[in-house]
Amino acid sequence: MSSPVILALRALVIVLGLGAVIAQAAVLFPVFVQTVAQEEDFTTVPVAIAVLVVVLAACAEAALFAIWQLLSMVRRDAIFTPRAFRWVDLIIGAGLVVTVILLALSVYVFVVILPIEDAPGLLAITGGAALCAAAFVLLMVVMRGLLRSATSLRSELAEVV
Repeated sequence: MSSPVILALRALVIVLGLGAVIAQAAVLFPVFVQTVAQEEDFTTVPVAIAVLVVVLAACAEAALFAIWQLLSMVRRDAIFTPRAFRWVDLIIGAGLVVTVILLALSVYVFVVILPIEDAPGLLAITGGAALCAAAFVLLMVVMRGLLRSATSLRSELAEVV
């Protein structure tokens, strides 16, 4: 992979990482401040949603860190080594956590919010996001299999040469 492509990908990783940090700060702190100001207990829905946003952003940050490490391995031409698998596994794990959270949120919207409010769009958004996350995880599992095959073939080729 060429150096300009790796640099562009790293720039995007930095922008996305900053966006995740800003999302955490912009959601978490105002919700907690508002909840404390209203002297409510911390079991309210806004606090739960704020915590979910922080967890989702943390998963995104973990995946971005793993992508950064994989890009470093590509630059050093060391991507086809067993060490790459732990970073791909981290991306898959973060994707699984996101998928489970979005599925739970979809169920919550379907069971709790939909009977009270007429919000089919909200269900479509949460359900669609959960399906996209699940598709991403499955794609990463396929990519991990391809990495395993390529690593094996490269090892065999090194033995022959």
